[in-house]
Amino acid sequence: MIDMTVQHKEESSIYLADDLIALYTAFRNQVYSPRSVLYPSCGYDASPSVVFSNVTFVDVEAGNEGCVAKLRDAGLVAFKQDIRQYDPSEEHDLLILLNPAIPTLWASSHLKQGGYVLSNDYHGNASEMYSMQDAFSLLCTMNFAERDRRKSNNLVVVSRDLEGLFEPVKGAEEFEHFRPSDFKFEKMMVDSFVNQRMVNVDLGASFEEKWRAYREMMGEGMPFRKVADRYVFVKK
Repeated sequence: MIDMTVQHKEESSIYLADDLIALYTAFRNQVYSPRSVLYPSCGYDASPSVVFSNVTFVDVEAGNEGCVAKLRDAGLVAFKQDIRQYDPSEEHDLLILLNPAIPTLWASSHLKQGGYVLSNDYHGNASEMYSMQDAFSLLCTMNFAERDRRKSNNLVVVSRDLEGLFEPVKGAEEFEHFRPSDFKFEKMMVDSFVNQRMVNVDLGASFEEKWRAYREMMGEGMPFRKVADRYVFVKK
């Protein structure tokens, strides 16, 4: 495992994130204890090595120049490589996708059947897997108990309640009902864009009309009824 003296993120240095360490610990203790972990598009983040004993880091270093050398200097297994050219000696049983900026299939080809994927949906990877139900099945979600991450409460809750996930709301009323705080923020953004005439819609239009125009401009679909901090999928 990584030398625990490396504790804080610094410019051009690897870092360990307390919230991610808590997340991986909960995964290991409550979901599955992996034997071989793959972390593509890792950047300078060495957090998985605090929890898992066998982690392979892969990064093409587009915007993270020097990260692979830093990871290697810390004694970790790391490759400066496009994940599509990565050639492991054995398949992994856990794939971590944290804002990877790559399609899931580029990395999941190195994951064994029955292996796990721990992903967020910031770049659409979780939605992508959910739409590929012949290839992946959604097992559970992982959420921080405290939604305000500024409070540094890293208690992680694992849930098998999948109702409402990846299910679009029918309109603003449903969005407000299921996710009131997210609705409040979205409404603020819509109103701001409309008032600044950044959205092509009449000022007197209904909120539904303004929201539709805003989503079209941003290239966004309807939000889901329920979202999670992390999603756990199993490769079929």
